[in-house]
Amino acid sequence: MNGKVNDDFFQKSVLPFTGESKSEVIIGPHMGVDAAILKIGDQYMAVAEDPIFPSMTMSADDFAYVTVHIGASDVAVMGIEPRFMTYSLLLPPETEESYVEELIKSISKYAHELGISIVGGHTGYYGAVVVPTIGGITVWGLADQYISPMGAQIGDDVLITKGAAIEAGALLGYEHKDFLSTVVDPLLVQKAAARIKEVSVVKDAHIAATVGGVHAMHDATEGGVKRGLWEIAQASGKGMLIDQDKIFVPEDIAALCQYLKLNPLEIISEGTLVLTCAPEKTAELRAAFMTQGIESAIVGKVTTPEEGCYILDEGNKYELIPPAIDKFWDVFFSSLSEAPTTLCTELETAVNKLCQENIYRMIPEIGANIAYASPESQSLDEVAGIPGRILRYKNTTTTLGQPELGGSVNMAETLLSIRKYFPLTRCLINMRNTPAILKACREGGLTVADMPTVAEYRQCDGDFIRDLEGMLQKFDRLPDVITIPDRINLEILILIPDETLDELIEKVLKVNTLLK
Repeated sequence: MNGKVNDDFFQKSVLPFTGESKSEVIIGPHMGVDAAILKIGDQYMAVAEDPIFPSMTMSADDFAYVTVHIGASDVAVMGIEPRFMTYSLLLPPETEESYVEELIKSISKYAHELGISIVGGHTGYYGAVVVPTIGGITVWGLADQYISPMGAQIGDDVLITKGAAIEAGALLGYEHKDFLSTVVDPLLVQKAAARIKEVSVVKDAHIAATVGGVHAMHDATEGGVKRGLWEIAQASGKGMLIDQDKIFVPEDIAALCQYLKLNPLEIISEGTLVLTCAPEKTAELRAAFMTQGIESAIVGKVTTPEEGCYILDEGNKYELIPPAIDKFWDVFFSSLSEAPTTLCTELETAVNKLCQENIYRMIPEIGANIAYASPESQSLDEVAGIPGRILRYKNTTTTLGQPELGGSVNMAETLLSIRKYFPLTRCLINMRNTPAILKACREGGLTVADMPTVAEYRQCDGDFIRDLEGMLQKFDRLPDVITIPDRINLEILILIPDETLDELIEKVLKVNTLLK
């Protein structure tokens, strides 16, 4: 597991164990509350604690920025200016002193910019630590009044700033820019990476508290905007009605999430302020945000508890349920380029074997191709194929081009259609359809299924997919071979699908041997 403990564990194994009860504690540990509120004399103190670790290649300066701003943000959303901090810096034994010095100086620089005094902490080298880590940063401040996620009022407008998935987009662009720039517009990747300096709601919260009329604030951290909205509703004991279409996602972040199949509303979004505001103050607040270059949007309303928490999606109404896990972390800590590279490498090996075994008798005049998908592949550009196909040349088998994602659109579309009914299918090859080849298939123990004959031998691409899926619906088990009917001006073919490339190649070579 990566990220915070789940809600059930938090409720059962964390909340009941908070030491001695004190009258000074106005707000203690609570779901969806970013900082504690203590009554100190005539004032209220907000105090928050966070661990901070750097991403893999993060510079000391950027690490310092996120350290100070993430810690300070948890106090700022309580409507109180962060003024003091301590931090514990844990270092691997081999960490160079020059790095440590730069990090400490940069933490001081960013604290000074926010008016925060560093009043203590700890710095040391430890064998159990593998990367420089802020074991804990504690930030606090005092004021005459406070705001908390528990304060949302019925009828409030619900707003967000900056858009969804700010931190997720920034970290993905920052750490995986080399690979992502090969599959997404490099300018968009660069823009996402630059958002590392947007991973803060200190300015947003200060503006909101200054304008007034704000009853609840919360930064959308793990679980994203959806969880942030839900946590305010839970903390305040109110309902919400959210219009999902109003939750905007910056273009660069949307592009990264689309490629990585991440829902931008459900992944970490430190930098996005979620707040509720009296309707009569909303326009003034949004104008103040705009003046400071901060985009905002009204995304819903606070409702009565009886009305519950719901989200509208293209006119359909669903219960607002926070994601059980934040899927960002698994993607972030994985090697993003591994799956595409592995697909193409494995396909190249398989194609080379077919060429070495010389299956020219089975190669159609138009050439053969193999579509190869990972278990997670969902779109045409996530399926590997050979752009130049596998070809027959003077009784030999050869290929033009190396496997690549999106290398064969038609074969990829056919494979994805088969996966609707047989999800474990990962590969597919097209071969010649002759009486000798079909005889060899049956002699080899392969099951053969025939697609329906086409009226007047005319069939467009859409009809082909329709007829294929109509045939597959009748089978409980995926056929080993699927015959494609005769069509005007098109070569007669067969399809051989399978769950693994090894099994597919074994089938093809068995048929090829029987042909000899």
